[in-house]
Amino acid sequence: MIRVISPFEKIARLFASAIVLIFLTLPAAADGIRFLVPAGEGSGWDTTARAVGAALEETGIAEVVGYENLPGAGGSRALMSLINDPERHQGTLMVQSTPLILRSLTGAYSKNWQDVTPVATMISAYQAVAVPASSPYENINQLLAELRAAPSHVPIAGGSSQFSLDHLTLGLIAQAGGIDLNSLRYSPADGGKEALDRMLAGHVKAVVSGLGELLPAANEGRIRILGITSAEPIPGVEAPTLNSQGLDVVFANWRGFFAPPGTSEVEIFKYRELLRALSETEEWGILRAKHKWEPFVLTGDALATFLEKQQSEMALVLKALKN
Repeated sequence: MIRVISPFEKIARLFASAIVLIFLTLPAAADGIRFLVPAGEGSGWDTTARAVGAALEETGIAEVVGYENLPGAGGSRALMSLINDPERHQGTLMVQSTPLILRSLTGAYSKNWQDVTPVATMISAYQAVAVPASSPYENINQLLAELRAAPSHVPIAGGSSQFSLDHLTLGLIAQAGGIDLNSLRYSPADGGKEALDRMLAGHVKAVVSGLGELLPAANEGRIRILGITSAEPIPGVEAPTLNSQGLDVVFANWRGFFAPPGTSEVEIFKYRELLRALSETEEWGILRAKHKWEPFVLTGDALATFLEKQQSEMALVLKALKN
């Protein structure tokens, strides 16, 4: 049987062919893509960059020539390197996330997202609150009740510095629970693993961190996740949302990629389309599911608008935490 190709399908095929032709002829990243990671191996940034790189190669969409881990100053060292030495970082994409905005708002970064070139966000990773498996707290409201009654007796650790991502998450939860933000005892740690270890050693009552960083310990039965910041339950995760427990808290830590300042529009277009194509592949879907990441693909004007809006909203919460 002869199948008649519709005009719409002909246009779609022509468009796909044109995109492939552009990928083959554009000079950007002709020698492959390098990833700049502002933290050490095993961090959330590192995991994201290496997952994207592995999927790009597995699908044949692009070649990856290397990963540079450049930890230091909470990510500022890599950011400043990208800004101050763009020639060295040609063909490089730096992975970043919500802290890029947060740390510029707090003054920890002297530069912000507008000093580099936004390419695309790829995923959102939700936050979670957890306690030891032996803890008397069975749900988030029991923890909040003690926070209200005796906040000095309930220190809570986070895997980032004061006024950074995990502290902000705790502030949002306390705010939704009617708790004075200035009464919180936040204990900053250098990464989610250190925060978790601090809690399991009995130094704090609870921990706020990325869901992905807490899941292994939860699956091993060492901790209990009291709530996650997603709007709906996450398939495969046995933990309630904060929303379902009466707290109006929905918050995600996006992760995405930025190019050096001055990167040409032609190069940005290529990077953007490579990442967009990757986001639609089965291979990437499998990796996302493995890490419990949600799809969150933004580019161009939509990405700039999102970053500007998040910057304004976070400034308000940080002001409340500091007052």
